[in-house]
Amino acid sequence: MIHSLGYRVAPVDPLAVVESEAPILVARGDDFRDRFDGQLEYHSSKRRFLLLYNTKYDRGDKHHPRTRFSIAHELGHYFIEAHHAHLRRGGKPHPSRDEFASAVDMEREADAFAAGLLMPSVLIGPRVNESDLSLDRIRELADEFQMSLVSTAIRGSQVSHFPTAVAGIRDGNVMWQFQADCLVEAGCYPGERGPLRSAAARDAWREFQAGGDVRTRGTSFVKEWFRTYDKAELDHRSVTEEYLPVPTMETLVVVLSIPEDELYDDEED
Repeated sequence: MIHSLGYRVAPVDPLAVVESEAPILVARGDDFRDRFDGQLEYHSSKRRFLLLYNTKYDRGDKHHPRTRFSIAHELGHYFIEAHHAHLRRGGKPHPSRDEFASAVDMEREADAFAAGLLMPSVLIGPRVNESDLSLDRIRELADEFQMSLVSTAIRGSQVSHFPTAVAGIRDGNVMWQFQADCLVEAGCYPGERGPLRSAAARDAWREFQAGGDVRTRGTSFVKEWFRTYDKAELDHRSVTEEYLPVPTMETLVVVLSIPEDELYDDEED
């Protein structure tokens, strides 16, 4: 899709994707206040889809990263076949809010589509893999791709060749976790959702919840974030945590990294 629209540099324009689907798909932006961030509707009488997006976050002539993500999220509902068919059959539209905050599978699938559309691996992959994925790098990439820090952290971890992961903490619990493929290959699988096991992250969460300054980083062990199954020797390898407070989502994002020399035995290097 990106290649067919001629994109070779960031940022990707999601409205250009909408325009490429005209007249079957049309978009309309307005200040919908707190009703929704985005919504896709199918109007059978006109045999077309209407993509609505909230402009309340926009300032000036550029769309806010949250607006861009909302448009791309609704494009996910349009392009993902099961979602598309659901609406054509008269299914009720799902109003979307926030990024990677919903537990509904359909919404999570559209979130994943949006991140891939706006940060395609062909564009973001080479940039991410210039060095380890740190908070400084995430901020730099978010600015370049005109994306939120949360989406950039998640997408960056997915395409990274370095041992890195990100987790979202809400109400003191791990709500979601994304990670680089190389971690799975090394034997570190995503941990279970639920109460935080890392003491350092618990302290950072309490600071965040109290509204104070959140420390910038901490350390923990692999076993506190990942399941290692038959590679228990990895359980006590060190993990560096960097903290990204996101008050608007009531979420603390934790960027996790493991030194390669901790993760791999010398024989495997």
